[in-house]
Amino acid sequence: MKNIFWYGMASEKKIEYLEKFSVGIIGSRMLMELLWRSGVGCIRYIGDFLTPVDARIDSTVKPLEANDYDVVHPMSTDSCIISYPYPEDYTEFKRQLKGIDVIIAHKHVNRAARVAEELGVPFIPEIITTFLPDGVSFFDVRYDRPEHDPISYALTCSLQAGEIVRIFTGYQLPVIAPEAYVVDFDEPGYLKKIELKKKD
Repeated sequence: MKNIFWYGMASEKKIEYLEKFSVGIIGSRMLMELLWRSGVGCIRYIGDFLTPVDARIDSTVKPLEANDYDVVHPMSTDSCIISYPYPEDYTEFKRQLKGIDVIIAHKHVNRAARVAEELGVPFIPEIITTFLPDGVSFFDVRYDRPEHDPISYALTCSLQAGEIVRIFTGYQLPVIAPEAYVVDFDEPGYLKKIELKKKD
């Protein structure tokens, strides 16, 4: 499936190379599903308590799963999906993400960004941009947290999955902070380019 999914974006060899990478995802089951279907080797998924709002926005969450803790299971015999509950202890949170190549967080963003900086790995928050270990720090910039509906959330997750593939395959460059994009239906192509502002 993954070869069809990325047909034309990267060579088959590069697509197979995705299996060598691991991604840490905090609080986005939709993104986890997309990356699993894309062929990313190992996904460590840190779930959180699912609210009714989560179930309305993320179409991969069933409504009856609301008001419970988010746990996912391996999708196939050859998949590597490790699911953890979100820990309150910072040391445990960092341990869960150790050895990951990229961290993406839609929940507990500040904490995940801190771990990414300490581990020296790229970090993707809930907008479309990547903070590199030797680049602009997540904590040096500010942006308005996006408001999501089911469609804008699905588009954001899809674009972030594409950014991950760019990082891992070298097919074009991902969007690097302080440049960023957000989904905006008032814009042509539904994407609005924003410049992350430095904190005062």
